[in-house]
Amino acid sequence: MAAFEFGNYPEKPGRGTFGPGTSAASTGTPAFGAGHGHGHGHGNVEIPNPHHRLRSEPLLALKIYDSCRHKNCLTRSELGFARSIDGHPIIPPEDAHSVTIENLHIRRIVIAKKEPSPFKRGFWDVEVRYIFDYELKFAGHEDNKYENVHATSSFTRCTNLFGSVGAEVAMATDLFGRAETTMSGEPFAIVEAKALGLAAEIVRKRCHHHEEPAHVAVTIGLFSIIKLYRLVSLLVESRGFVIPEACGDVCPLNPCDFFEELNFPMDSFAPPQKPEFMAGVSGDIPSAVREEPKG
Repeated sequence: MAAFEFGNYPEKPGRGTFGPGTSAASTGTPAFGAGHGHGHGHGNVEIPNPHHRLRSEPLLALKIYDSCRHKNCLTRSELGFARSIDGHPIIPPEDAHSVTIENLHIRRIVIAKKEPSPFKRGFWDVEVRYIFDYELKFAGHEDNKYENVHATSSFTRCTNLFGSVGAEVAMATDLFGRAETTMSGEPFAIVEAKALGLAAEIVRKRCHHHEEPAHVAVTIGLFSIIKLYRLVSLLVESRGFVIPEACGDVCPLNPCDFFEELNFPMDSFAPPQKPEFMAGVSGDIPSAVREEPKG
């Protein structure tokens, strides 16, 4: 009932509302006592604008105070040698001559440390550790095949972000299942990351008169965004609640109907040459194009 009354649905024009700094004149709503029909009102009666729904509303929000992004090409100097899941260095087969990295993913992101900067007031030093899991595929002479080896590497970096200052605050809410908790004066941190496996190599080293065991070094590309945020109250301009669009047809598609809509993949049969490839030109034939009539 309130949603329709506040004019959140396009089908139901709503009643004008008054926010801070607004009045009946500014909202287009007739003032109390204005004449209707043959009353004693002076002048023409103003009709409320059904499209005027902008108003100020208080929100409890997770406000971002500072953020930054990183793009790192991680090599042996940052990652060390590849290690097994139990922490031991990966030793490649004796006759393996090459290795590739496959199925890389970020297993875990750890916010290892978050403390006030000793040099800049309001700033925080955030230390983040990224733990990567991947598989190593070795290739040997005479087409020797080996099972993929599961391996892991980690990388730690520190960044400095503004998170403001604050004191411990007691808060009570039943939203999270606990009636009361205490929030420290620290901002919260959130980390988003994506990793790419770029390369791997077998590293062999001779020391004095003997050869040390070989190891594996990998190269990983890392994209990362780090943010500091706090729980605050904000006054924002709002046009009402978000009304979701109608759901589409969720019934399974007919596989033949789906197939008929696909373009013919000419690029798979005749891969584009360099000029066309670099220009993004595709030779795929749209499904709407049929064979030209003969004659």
